[in-house]
Amino acid sequence: MSWEQFQRRMRPSPKSPMVSLSKSGLIGLNAAIARNILGDSRYALLLFDRERSLIGIKLVKDTEPDAYPIKTTKSLGHASLSGLAFMKAYGILPQETKAFAAEFEAANRLIVVDVSAAVGIGRGGKKKAKT
Repeated sequence: MSWEQFQRRMRPSPKSPMVSLSKSGLIGLNAAIARNILGDSRYALLLFDRERSLIGIKLVKDTEPDAYPIKTTKSLGHASLSGLAFMKAYGILPQETKAFAAEFEAANRLIVVDVSAAVGIGRGGKKKAKT
């Protein structure tokens, strides 16, 4: 008899900050960010470092001319913001959804994402090899 382990589609949320970029331009923030980092920040400024391929998501409390609203679920299991124009402008719009480990610089209220280091999650949440 040969046992095959079922891989569940929904996996527990990682406890470390993760950011996902979708082909539709949505920037997703996992529960670790939504519950532990956002606080009362409901807007974000999007930054990009071309030399190091880093996205910066600067959290701000109040709206500013270049700020994007952050939408959260009631349970704070997830948060998101629209970044289609941003990703197109810097040529970082993925062909499929990709996930990235993120770091938080508390002093600057800045979430930093290295877009050259995707851990990748394709359709259906199936893990893929690093790209």
